[in-house]
Amino acid sequence: MTRTCLIIAPLAFHAVHAAAATELRTRGYQVDLLNDEYPANLFGKALGRFGLAPLRRLTLRGLQKRLGQRRFDLVLIFKGRGIGPAAAAYLKSRADRVIGYNFDSFRLNPSPLDWHDLVDAFATFDPADARADDLALIPLFSAAHPDPDIPPAYDLSVLFRVHSQRLAYLAQVLDAVPGLTSRLYLYTPLILLPFHLAFSPRLTLRFWPHIHTRPLPHTQAMQWMQASAVTLDYAHPGQSGLTIRCFEAQSLGVALLTNNPELARSGLFAPQSHGFFPLNGTAAQLKIEFAKLVGKRPQRRLRSVAEFVDDVLAVAPKGRSN
Repeated sequence: MTRTCLIIAPLAFHAVHAAAATELRTRGYQVDLLNDEYPANLFGKALGRFGLAPLRRLTLRGLQKRLGQRRFDLVLIFKGRGIGPAAAAYLKSRADRVIGYNFDSFRLNPSPLDWHDLVDAFATFDPADARADDLALIPLFSAAHPDPDIPPAYDLSVLFRVHSQRLAYLAQVLDAVPGLTSRLYLYTPLILLPFHLAFSPRLTLRFWPHIHTRPLPHTQAMQWMQASAVTLDYAHPGQSGLTIRCFEAQSLGVALLTNNPELARSGLFAPQSHGFFPLNGTAAQLKIEFAKLVGKRPQRRLRSVAEFVDDVLAVAPKGRSN
């Protein structure tokens, strides 16, 4: 008998749900996908930032309308910004097991704080939240695989979605280590471009030739990254979790320069594979960190989607290990 799984996630935003769905299908699951907030449009996104209570009511109605009396063996909630206690209870009534996973921090996505104890199990990618709330910590993964025909071609790759202080961080790196050969692709949705121009005009105009309003296809992004000696990672200051970029670099054998001290603490990465440089660090510090990385190819290690799914399915109630 085919097992059924429902994945609830921000379908327009992140690759976690797609990779997990593909992996679960290889394990014999029939997988359905629904957005984690309704309406699934710009109005819903605005409510997610400024009106969580009405968003939760609308999301519950959206789920009820789409699911009716259907039942599932498994429901996975990734992020779940529009989910509230009532929706969590509804999903529990429609599934044998409900597992939540936050690939954000509670600071940036506080919605699960009042429902993560209501589902069967819950985990986070954020070490600070895991410590504070006694939750299971599950790192993300890489879906990238090295291409044997791509040789090193430049010093630095920067594949960023523009937010917070990322442009300032990039400018600091480029200014501190002049003469780097680099390839930059900076993505922002078109609707946000006027905000970047208004609030950070100097940096936005400086990097204007590299700013795009469509994301780079994943395969091409991984090719660009693999062709670099070092890739840049900037974790949002409101998070402590390791980004997917960290695991992609590791799987491609590319060194990583990051502002996130949790990477070194995680024990998942060889010391010679990464350097730490905080926002507003000194140029002298950056030159030392970069010199340690350029010219070296870290040993490749893949934390696969299968490992990630195994970890999520193994989460026990209240964050205790099985």
